[in-house]
Amino acid sequence: MPTPAQNQPGQSSAPVRSSSASSSRRTAHPVSHQSPPPNIWLPHAPPAFSHDQTSDPFSTAQQPSWPFPAVSPTARPLRVPPLDVPSSSRLPAPASSASSHRAMPPTSIRLPTGQPPGLLRPAHAPHLETSQPTPGPTTHISTSLARDAMMAPPPEETPDHIYRNRLLPLLLAMRELHPNHIPVLLLLACTYYALGDLETSLSISQHILSLNENYVEAMSNIGTTMKALGQTEKAYEWWWKALKLRPTYWDALDNILGMTFTLAQGTADHTRRLAYYRQALVVCQYVQRNVLDTNDRLVVPLQPGDVPRLQRAIFTSGTIYATLAPSNLERAITDYSRAIELAVRPPTPLTEGEQYTLRDLLLAACAAGHIMCSDSDSSGIPEISGVFQNDFRARLGDPTIDFVYVVRASGEQLLTALLRAGGGVLPTPLLLPEQVSRLPMLLFPRTDGVLPAICIRTPGGALRPPPEKVRLQTNGMTSTILLTLAKRFQDNVLGGMVLPGSDGKLRVSTSIVILLYYLALAWSPVPSTYNNLGIVLSGITDGRTGADGELLDGMGLARTYYTAGLQMDPKHPHLLTNLGSLLKDQGQTEQAIKMYMKAVEQKPDFDIALANLGNAIKDVGRPWDAIEYYRRATDVNPSLPEAVCGLVNSLCSVCDWRGRGAVAAEVGVDAAGHVIPPGPHPQTGWITDMVAVTDTQIAQGYMASIGVPALQHAMDECLRALAAAHGRPLRSGELTRWQARFQRLARGGEDRTLRRINEAGFLLRFIDWVQPRMQRQWYIKAYGKTLAMDGEVPTSEGNYHDLFLRPTLPKTLQPPPVPSVLPFHTFTYPLTPRVTRLIPHRSALRISYTAFAQPWLPKHVYRPPRPPINGKINIGYVSNDVNNHPLSHLMQSVFGMHDREQFNVYLYTTSPWDGTAYRPRIASMVEHCVDVSSWSLNTIIDHIMQHEIHILINLGGYTKGARNDIFAARPCPVQMQMMGYAGTLGAAWCDYLVCDPISCPQDMSASERWRALSAAPDPTSAEETGLGSYPEVPLDVDADIDPETDSDEWLYMEKFLYMPHTFMVTDHKQSYRSDDELSVEERAQVPIETLWIDEERRRAEARKRVFPDLPQDVIIFANFNQLYKEIFLVWLRILRKVPRSILWLLRFPGAGEEHLLRSAKLWAGDEVASRIRFTDVAKKDWHVFRGRVADLFLDTAECNAHTIAADVLWSGTPILTWPKHKHKMCSRVASSMVNATGFGDQMVVHSADEYEQRAVDLAQSVHYVPHHEPTGAVLPRGQGELVRLRRNLYINRDQMPLFDTMRWTRNLEKGLREAWRRWVEGTQYELSDEWEACGGEEKASGCIWIRDDDPVDITRID
Repeated sequence: MPTPAQNQPGQSSAPVRSSSASSSRRTAHPVSHQSPPPNIWLPHAPPAFSHDQTSDPFSTAQQPSWPFPAVSPTARPLRVPPLDVPSSSRLPAPASSASSHRAMPPTSIRLPTGQPPGLLRPAHAPHLETSQPTPGPTTHISTSLARDAMMAPPPEETPDHIYRNRLLPLLLAMRELHPNHIPVLLLLACTYYALGDLETSLSISQHILSLNENYVEAMSNIGTTMKALGQTEKAYEWWWKALKLRPTYWDALDNILGMTFTLAQGTADHTRRLAYYRQALVVCQYVQRNVLDTNDRLVVPLQPGDVPRLQRAIFTSGTIYATLAPSNLERAITDYSRAIELAVRPPTPLTEGEQYTLRDLLLAACAAGHIMCSDSDSSGIPEISGVFQNDFRARLGDPTIDFVYVVRASGEQLLTALLRAGGGVLPTPLLLPEQVSRLPMLLFPRTDGVLPAICIRTPGGALRPPPEKVRLQTNGMTSTILLTLAKRFQDNVLGGMVLPGSDGKLRVSTSIVILLYYLALAWSPVPSTYNNLGIVLSGITDGRTGADGELLDGMGLARTYYTAGLQMDPKHPHLLTNLGSLLKDQGQTEQAIKMYMKAVEQKPDFDIALANLGNAIKDVGRPWDAIEYYRRATDVNPSLPEAVCGLVNSLCSVCDWRGRGAVAAEVGVDAAGHVIPPGPHPQTGWITDMVAVTDTQIAQGYMASIGVPALQHAMDECLRALAAAHGRPLRSGELTRWQARFQRLARGGEDRTLRRINEAGFLLRFIDWVQPRMQRQWYIKAYGKTLAMDGEVPTSEGNYHDLFLRPTLPKTLQPPPVPSVLPFHTFTYPLTPRVTRLIPHRSALRISYTAFAQPWLPKHVYRPPRPPINGKINIGYVSNDVNNHPLSHLMQSVFGMHDREQFNVYLYTTSPWDGTAYRPRIASMVEHCVDVSSWSLNTIIDHIMQHEIHILINLGGYTKGARNDIFAARPCPVQMQMMGYAGTLGAAWCDYLVCDPISCPQDMSASERWRALSAAPDPTSAEETGLGSYPEVPLDVDADIDPETDSDEWLYMEKFLYMPHTFMVTDHKQSYRSDDELSVEERAQVPIETLWIDEERRRAEARKRVFPDLPQDVIIFANFNQLYKEIFLVWLRILRKVPRSILWLLRFPGAGEEHLLRSAKLWAGDEVASRIRFTDVAKKDWHVFRGRVADLFLDTAECNAHTIAADVLWSGTPILTWPKHKHKMCSRVASSMVNATGFGDQMVVHSADEYEQRAVDLAQSVHYVPHHEPTGAVLPRGQGELVRLRRNLYINRDQMPLFDTMRWTRNLEKGLREAWRRWVEGTQYELSDEWEACGGEEKASGCIWIRDDDPVDITRID
């Protein structure tokens, strides 16, 4: 999936607490009201900002420009998308003119344009544009006074020549005529400043003050001159003096803030930096106190051009608050809201009904949006019609009254109606860009969409629009604040925050974030806002029908906004990247790559685009080409999770281990490629970077909170569902226990991470957990405890819908974040058991969330199927691999071998046919093979329901293209996984994992761990719950242990369905008999010696074909898997100890060959490296046949051979395997398989040293004796332990359980019947009434133990 963008992760804070919306009263901030003391200022200019301070969160190399946001927009996220707005680490840089669209030096002297602003601005012209040059002869002066007084200079004249020879004489002449004319004196001081004569400029400004001691323009210019002279403290004093005299003198404010930020960013002293920011905050608040009262009403009249500048002062105050401490976020939000409200309120005098708040603005935008999305006869939301007395359209379009006014006048009615419609939050209107552009006109028709505050009220009360420049300035500033507020809310949407001025009734949600984006875009449409709005929309599951009748959902809208943004700027790298990510999500990977390439062309250092490009290239099967892009991404951003994890995966895939580093106690590799011996401490490298990134992402999952009100509602629904699942009211102890769990969630607080409280995870787990229990109660009410019926009975459809309502997702619940490491990659990464458990679990939570958020999902749980008719259980397999794929190679006969007297078989294929013979062959054996690759999830589930599947089997797990979303919706009572994925799904929607005691030790299951803890003296020990000093009730769901605990003692959330020999099924007995061309029956009649000598001849011929230059006595070690550095080092030691041996590897991929040979030379020398042979990957039949060429297959320990192990064992080649990890099924598969041969004790070891010694011993046991054939040829015949083992494997292959597909199928059927029985009788569920009362095997163990009743006939030949 595409990479998320995480520039500025959000910080949690306490919810905002505000007063009533009607008065918009806010508590004054507890900041000193005294004048800022000047003694904190440095006497000299600050030093240059050094590169070693770039990690400082308070520093920035470049100030953003205003009014538009000037931070980088971001690419499409998978988790929480960052926004294109200033963050706490980027303080706004004041500029004298919001319309300039560029940051200006705030401490530069003010030069007049038209009439003198800034340094030379007279008191009667306070609103003219300013410019800010630095002192010196190159400074340009442009004044109407100068233009009127002299001819335009020749082009070759320099500014210095103009000022010195034309302007200065003119001004001096005018001064002689009018020695005390202040405008002339201001311009003269400005000219001397531009020429670098600072002392003369200063003396003229002081002369002005002698004429008018309160002339703030002269004071400000003196401050500017002092700054140029290096007298920073005096500069501040003069600016502050001017500001005290006139709090709306914006140039002085800009100069103070500009110098404050420069000093703050120029010091490495954190304490001093904070002091500067606090100083700036005091100045901003001084201005606010003298302009606004405690109700935020203006106490001084403002001109329209003053509005955006006052907005900026308030906005700066909020940004400083957010910078100083995360706990100040509530204050920052309040300031942002105040700045927005300043723009939307009409100029004085205004009535109480016009005292608009942010709440009013958002409600109006929400209501207007839904009305625009509706047809002509409805408002889209029925409740709105009642609020506006059915004339909603007339009220929305009424040019005589603002819609915001109508909304405010509705009081709480509209808010209540919208919250009811949205399930506790505002419902999201899905607006097209053209509809968004209409919002200003709809909200404020009296001003033609112009923000009311900058309009001029005529004597008759009408509002006249301002000059265009002022409108653009205010639109831009307001848009910036809206975007910033959206970012703050988005970062904290999981934290239970409430909107200021809503009395705690309006909780921040994604819908509010979207509304803020709509409004920002409506008043200032820029590509970056289209980009970020698309990001948010792409993550929502809501949908509506468009004007063309097509479904318009979040993804479709996101594409529309990306496209609209690209129409404004076709080269916008972020829009290109996000559109590429959307295309990739829709399966158009090649088109996505083109978009990413365009983005990188425009911005070569764009880390998000580079990482996404690497992911896309890797996904099309070229991981070696992806490495370049991952490296470029990590060079730019070393902590970008997708880049780090993608680089690790791609480097591992080509066996380039250089720079890997090492975790503790693991063999590592340094940057030069040399081995790092195991040690007690980690060695830094890309593998440790990946581990650190993963730990951070897992910790971030604890930050989410849905808020106490939503949690209370969720608890009520969950308790109701619990009673339905039990089929009775909850008992006192049960009620207390469940209430305690929810109370612990509510007490999460700031130590949520320490206490491992995953609030969203608990709610999603509970819904997953309770659904099949409710389905069972439905089944019992409709059919009783009936395992099967002799004939058909009516379905219970519609009878019990209201009794078994699924708990709903709180609207404040956001998609759970997912780690960047994919579950499949945990097979080979050095992660702890807990992290290995949590990665798939977090993925499962996201899948559950997506399933439960579908608008078509019924409110009740899915109806259970009727009892099996005539005892025939309906089983459904779901697979993406019914093609030329290892799963089909192994399972192709299973579907047809099921006993049709006991089972009906359905096979759902979720990928298109690849044109090979596998699917037609399998389909011919299955009565119901359904290609659902083009079906929607809803349609697939409808088919499953119609055909009443009792047991649904997942053959994909977390492999590419798997459809776990089908299982998350829980259409079937019993769901399990097998074969396709050798690990836990970490999901409560998977009841069983088909495995065996070797591949999955019993105590690794959660249900078995729960039994062990229940039998212990203290089942809620701090060790298990991960609570440390918090001995609280664990967040288990009854007997299902919370996977978030700190425990490394267990891994699997599924119960185990134990197969008797091995969980792996094979088809070689049916499909690969061409080597000896004998049927099972024919082979049984051939003498053993004949079978064996024929096999020796075949093997000798195949050996010559594959390695024609190799003498017969050379031992061939082989491996055909992806390789891992630790076991490769062991193999090299084996080669060194067995001089006449080679190691046979595949070019899989071909790019790995050079890296393996380089490592071999570094680690073992050229001679050993020269004995590594590579061949190409072969077609399946030849691949299976040539497996017999190897003397010994050396298995990989991190992730064993699976299908390849079956191929090799079928040919008779022994395998040496090491079940390295108890908690990793993937590292124990081969041990399970060789156990099913009857000779596993000879092929399994338990340490690296034992592995090495066993391989050497087996190799050295081999010797050959010549056998003279009747033709005269000599056949070398092997002897020794390894050869005897090969002979036993080959001769017995038709009798081995490993290759007995029919035996395996019959044993599986026993397990399926037992799983169905336990569900019907209720004994599957620990702590249920039925489980408490039962006395069967399930009381002692949640595992299903299948017993093979047929004897195994293995002939051991010595």
